[in-house]
Order: sequence, then C-alpha cells, then structure tokens
Amino acid sequence: MPLKHILKNKLQLQKHFHLQEWAIDGWPFWMFEENIKLVNELIEEEEKEKKKQEDDHSKSMPDTSSMMKGAGNFSAPNFSMPKF
Repeated sequence: MPLKHILKNKLQLQKHFHLQEWAIDGWPFWMFEENIKLVNELIEEEEKEKKKQEDDHSKSMPDTSSMMKGAGNFSAPNFSMPKF
C-alpha cells in the first residue's frame, strides 16, 4: 500500500503540530517531507527522553529481589526458639 506511509505521516503531523488534513494537502511536497523529518526527530527525542527517565527511575529504586534472596539465607546461630 503506497499511500499508507503518507497517511501515517499526515496523522503524525496532525498529532504533533495540531494541523488539519486540508492544510497539509495544500503544502508543496518538499515542505511535507521537511515537516515529516521534523516530526520523526521529535518522536526520536521523546523516545530517548522516556527511556532515560525509565533508566533513571530504575536506578533510584532499590533492588528488592536481592533483598528477598538475602532474607532466605538468614540464620541466627545464637538464637533458639523457646520450648513450651
């Protein structure tokens, strides 16, 4: 489908620049291509920023799995249960 990419690009322009399809249709093709390049750059930057935030968030959270593994190996040699 050769028109699928054009329609996808129009939807991206509408989303990022809040344009109407009739306005996009009036552009010369070179202008359409340049605006698509800009939208693709914006999407890449958003994805990089989102990934960076996720990485920063995961680094700030303690690793609870290692805590739980260590809890299973807990032994107290000097501790004995009282007998009833």
